[in-house]
Amino acid sequence: MTMTSASLNRRLILTGATLAVAGLATPAMAGPQTRAAYDGLRKTIAVDLFQATEAVGGSVTAEGMTAMLTQALVEDGRFLVVEGGGGGIAPSAIVRGAVTKYEPAAGGGGMSISGGPLGGLLGGRAGTRTQTAVLEIALRLVDATTGQVVSTSSAEGRASSRTSEAGLVDNWGGGRLGGEIFRATPIGQAGQDAIVRAVEQIAGGMRRVEWSALVVDAADNGVYLNAGADRNVQSGLTLSVWRPGRTLTDPGTGEVLDVEMARIGRVQVETVRDRLSIASVIEGEPPVRGDVLKAD
Repeated sequence: MTMTSASLNRRLILTGATLAVAGLATPAMAGPQTRAAYDGLRKTIAVDLFQATEAVGGSVTAEGMTAMLTQALVEDGRFLVVEGGGGGIAPSAIVRGAVTKYEPAAGGGGMSISGGPLGGLLGGRAGTRTQTAVLEIALRLVDATTGQVVSTSSAEGRASSRTSEAGLVDNWGGGRLGGEIFRATPIGQAGQDAIVRAVEQIAGGMRRVEWSALVVDAADNGVYLNAGADRNVQSGLTLSVWRPGRTLTDPGTGEVLDVEMARIGRVQVETVRDRLSIASVIEGEPPVRGDVLKAD
């Protein structure tokens, strides 16, 4: 079948558009390094929706970065990622992030073809070019119990992309492409590169947050805890039991400054289920629902 100049032109433009949307983005840093499976107690963490003004991609950037950081923390394996403000397990810490730098086309170069049969079909311009996208984020790790900032950090990511030029206007802004495509764009890949770096910074800050669980119920057959295999609890683990007392708040801001805690005893885990453990009292008085358990 003979292809006309017009149909060839449309086909080449479609190919160029496909390449531009796919981005062919290469992050400056590869994904998380493979590490041995984490066997320590997993702390709970939640990710708030990123802050991103229209100047840095708006809601699509915010939702895309939130989803990618959440997924990265889940895949990391050192934490149990929960929904903040939901009806499930309360997080020990909350990550709050903001996009502080957003450069979809920070620099680059390429090669173009003008004139000749191909250049004529494409309006005098055809070829490839490479551009670099840069995205930077600022993070705060907040203790969910006290509201205090545990740590702050920032991370920058870069990604290079080679696109096919076919008389196209590139649309690398992220916010105009839709959340589902954000990760595949150069700016989305730059964001992914920043997140790889950010996960290690978050892990460092989480060392300052205590692991804790709560007593769900206490009966003659044992003390029920709201942590099980999902948080790497194992049979034989001993935990201190603390009873919350007065909550001290700032009268000006209402911020929780501290919660008085009294140590009342210890328990030892005997049975572990997926999201629940059963322990026995080995020291002190029997716990009650709402008491806090901390690792010895």
